[in-house]
Amino acid sequence: MIKTLKGKISIVYLVLVVLVLVVGMISGINMYYLSKTIDGLMIDNYKSIKAVNLMNEELENQNNAILTFIYEDKQTAIKQFNQDNSVFYNWYNVEANNITEKNEGNYVDEIKSAYVNFTTSVSYLQGMPPDDKVGMLNYYNMKIKPNYEHIKDLLNSLAKLNEDAMFKKKTNATLDAKNSMYTILLVTLLAAIFGFIISLIFTNRFLKPMEYLIKSIREVKEGELDQVISIKTDDELGKLAVEFNNMIRRLKQYEESQLGKIIDERNKTLSIVKSINDPLLVLNSDYKIILLNGAAEELFGIEEKNAIDKHFLLSVKDEKLFEQINAIVDSKFNINKVEQVKYGDKYYDVTITPIKNYKSEISDILLVFHNITEFKELDQAKDDFISIISHEFKTPLTSIMMGTSMILEEKIGVINDKQRSTLVAIEEESEKLTELVNELIELTKIESGKEMYNFKCCSIFGIAQNTVKPLYNIANEKGVNLTNTIDEDMPGVYADPEKITWVLNNLITNALKYTDAGDDITISASVDGDFMQISVKDTGAGIPKEYKDKIFDKFFHVQNDDEFEIKGTGLGLAVVKEIVEAHGGKVWCESDIDIGSNFMFTLPICDERG
Repeated sequence: MIKTLKGKISIVYLVLVVLVLVVGMISGINMYYLSKTIDGLMIDNYKSIKAVNLMNEELENQNNAILTFIYEDKQTAIKQFNQDNSVFYNWYNVEANNITEKNEGNYVDEIKSAYVNFTTSVSYLQGMPPDDKVGMLNYYNMKIKPNYEHIKDLLNSLAKLNEDAMFKKKTNATLDAKNSMYTILLVTLLAAIFGFIISLIFTNRFLKPMEYLIKSIREVKEGELDQVISIKTDDELGKLAVEFNNMIRRLKQYEESQLGKIIDERNKTLSIVKSINDPLLVLNSDYKIILLNGAAEELFGIEEKNAIDKHFLLSVKDEKLFEQINAIVDSKFNINKVEQVKYGDKYYDVTITPIKNYKSEISDILLVFHNITEFKELDQAKDDFISIISHEFKTPLTSIMMGTSMILEEKIGVINDKQRSTLVAIEEESEKLTELVNELIELTKIESGKEMYNFKCCSIFGIAQNTVKPLYNIANEKGVNLTNTIDEDMPGVYADPEKITWVLNNLITNALKYTDAGDDITISASVDGDFMQISVKDTGAGIPKEYKDKIFDKFFHVQNDDEFEIKGTGLGLAVVKEIVEAHGGKVWCESDIDIGSNFMFTLPICDERG
């Protein structure tokens, strides 16, 4: 006796295969004989009918040629008659070699004899006087026309003989087809009934234990771990039931040991969240609130019981903040984004943190609101002070630079070399001071949150190309080789193109300051996981190791170092760091004295091509 489920299913399958083979063999035999009948019907008789019809056409053409000979152009008529004569004999030979019916050969012989008489009489007609049209017409009516009509009658009889044979074969084929159909239907019906009975018996025998097993699994999924499956068979289902019972027993033991720990950890987490002084919200992937603390209830004037499982906008009516949350989720990046909002007379920094599940998909979003009202007021005072100072500096600086330029161009008088040297120094220092003011304003805007970012999927190749174009001339004047090696097919980056252009421009400009004729500056990019790493590498003076971590600090300058000098305001790299970190990336430097520097920063990759 077969014990395995595989063996039982194989037996049923084998029986069904045998039934299919029996039906197929009977169908094949019947179809073979039917096709033979149809072949005879479609080929032989149709070939004869076609040959007869074409002989009829050529005979009519010859008759028309004879009349043309009598009344019109004799040369053309004779030529046409001979051509039709050749074609007639071609089709006659086809029919003569395709005799399949009784008496068909007699008709073929009679047609040949009559056609010979017909062509002979036409030859006689050609010998008559050309001008004797009456005599030729009488001859045609007495000799030629009767032969022509006799051949036509023979051809029509031959065609009818084949048509009758075709219809007879068609009737026989139809009868054979019906008999074959009835035979196949009967065998198929018997096979279907027999197969259905077998499958029904074995299916019930196989599936009942499986249905019982599925029902038990559903109950276990609902948390009912007191299930015991009693399937008393020696096949795979019986073994599966034993293993399932063992699994349920171990699962129950595990749940009993872990449930308490899980509940303790959950309560501990809730207690920590509730005790946090900053307002806190947790949203699921559908932007519904799943957790909030007391500070959030107080801030938004809502109660936890009314806010849980409700959409964010129903409780926190802040569409602008929701757009930022939605943008982070749509971007699919794990970026901690900080947004600044104002509720009433208080300011908050909102840290938006996507939480990914084991599939690396964003499942929840954590929002933490930090009260920065006091810092905001101090920051505003600082911004006002910097704004006033910057604008107060800009006006006299502009006047100084314009005046210096006019004097250098000798528009208000001739100057000597010593005066020119002094004025050039004044102009250079004024330009440095202007650069410092502009970078100070830019940094203040970024730090205060006034600098808006237009994030989108863009091409790092296009950004680099637009950045280096205006710098090629400066590099050529210094004799420095400036090269953009970024591949045009690199993936896109999720960034603000204008801000990243500023970053690249600052890094390349800095590299130009510390390189001499014959040095190289290379811009490159590579993929590093979910981020793009962009590099601006030069073969210039390099930076001492002790300064590499400090050059991104605001107003950093080297004191009493004759070998290394910071050429700039000390703000450019600080602005670079602020912009890159606002994109969720990081910036750093690798450098060696007399070898060169490599400034690198990262940006998140987007799914689309830039």
